[in-house]
Amino acid sequence: MKILKVLKRHLSNRRGNSAIIFLVASTLFIGATAFITDAGMLYLEKAKLQNGVDAIALAAMQDFRKGESSMRSQAYHYADLNEIDPATLQISITSGNRSITVTSQKTVDFYFAKIFDMTNAVVEAKATAKAGAIVATDGIRPFAVEQQVFEHGHSYVLKKGAGDAYTGNYGALALGGTGSTTYKNNLMYGYNADLKIGDLVAVGEDFDTEPGNMSGPTYEGVRYLINKDTHEHADLNNLEANCSRLITIPVIDSFDVEGRSTVKIMGFAKFFLDDVNYIGGQTEMSGRFVRALEEGKIDEAGNDFGLFGVKLVE
Repeated sequence: MKILKVLKRHLSNRRGNSAIIFLVASTLFIGATAFITDAGMLYLEKAKLQNGVDAIALAAMQDFRKGESSMRSQAYHYADLNEIDPATLQISITSGNRSITVTSQKTVDFYFAKIFDMTNAVVEAKATAKAGAIVATDGIRPFAVEQQVFEHGHSYVLKKGAGDAYTGNYGALALGGTGSTTYKNNLMYGYNADLKIGDLVAVGEDFDTEPGNMSGPTYEGVRYLINKDTHEHADLNNLEANCSRLITIPVIDSFDVEGRSTVKIMGFAKFFLDDVNYIGGQTEMSGRFVRALEEGKIDEAGNDFGLFGVKLVE
């Protein structure tokens, strides 16, 4: 290297002491500059690549129900959006499509470090995303359905009319208190605290059922949600995430309880509110079951009632 040759020549000349000090200081300064500049660039490129593969993994998992081919297609699409060469992607998808791992590498050219014969370095980023049943979430509406196998797009009764319920329980829940005002607010705006399920957190957590038909508040609350929605919905697969008629409700073990009692939450499900009927002082409402993704705590082994979340785990 030229700097070392000059330094060696001056070491044999006592009169070059000041020059030696200058050369050593210059070398250290240049080296420090090279390290700070190029190391900083490596860090930024690594962070950018990591953000990119995180986005790719999460986007691909959104299509896990559509199959591996669709997941890979989504991954390559998001690679382009994040300026990552799709050819650098390594994609691993587990059986059942519940997990995807995305890895990518990028060669970063140095600037100052080239004077030390260091031209580039390779940065690597890896991200794993998983899908699992939602086991904790907020914004729950004060209805429930009994556990069963739900079919996407099929209509289900979410609250029964009089004469068609277990011992006075019509599908409504008392969340955070009893009475028509609390019930109506929960219906219109969602319960503002988390409800949980899952073997580790709150399996068997109990909530009061609300006896009586609660006809007036039910009709008013459901009409509020339906009237708030101004979109056409020919396809339930393309609902807006914030659609007011798309509600989350608990799936319970059974409503076969006496009066105001307790029921066990087994999971959560999404329903699209179709209509509410108010006939002869009694109210019945129905909704179509929708398989959906939303934010919330997930468990890969949780009960599958069609409501899933996706998260990064690595």
